[in-house]
Amino acid sequence: MRVRTGVTGLAAAACAGVLLAPSPAGAAQAPEASRAKADSYCVVKVSAGKTTKTTCYDTFRAYMAAMTGGRITDAPAPEKAATDKKFQARLDALVGPMGEVSGAQLYENGHFGGRAIGYALGEPCKNDGKWDAEISDLDARNFDDITSSVKTWNNCYIELYASADFKGIHNTYDQADWVGEAMNDQATSFRLKARGETIN
Repeated sequence: MRVRTGVTGLAAAACAGVLLAPSPAGAAQAPEASRAKADSYCVVKVSAGKTTKTTCYDTFRAYMAAMTGGRITDAPAPEKAATDKKFQARLDALVGPMGEVSGAQLYENGHFGGRAIGYALGEPCKNDGKWDAEISDLDARNFDDITSSVKTWNNCYIELYASADFKGIHNTYDQADWVGEAMNDQATSFRLKARGETIN
């Protein structure tokens, strides 16, 4: 299995949690390309105001093993994973070794296909009138203007924005095998909030 890692900065002022990104034991590492290859799956470790690390995997199964700290090593194909209620329940029940839970996944193609990038939080999204996580510019993750489908877990909704810093047209999703004409290949930033929560 090939694993690519890279380190870049990301301003995520309101991101309360981190993203789980352990490398599988014994995995070979190679320099990160400027753009992840077409079928790679990346996990981003984010901590507010700190340097972040992206680790990309060649298979969805290896990616999900990294996202769950090795506790799910039998993930189904991404298209099935996003709609499989038993698999979703398994993800909702997990808390990572550093307290992380799966928050959201963005996919390059419709129906949860192509490259994916996963985000995890310190805890499930809370209905407290505050954003649970924010990523102000997906360009820093090489995922700008390519999102076509999304999936959330642990009581989270994702709000996609067409411009950096949460500006431009925006729509809210929990699961969408296609984000629709207005947002397809447009997302540049996003926020996570609790399901049904209204934030002004």
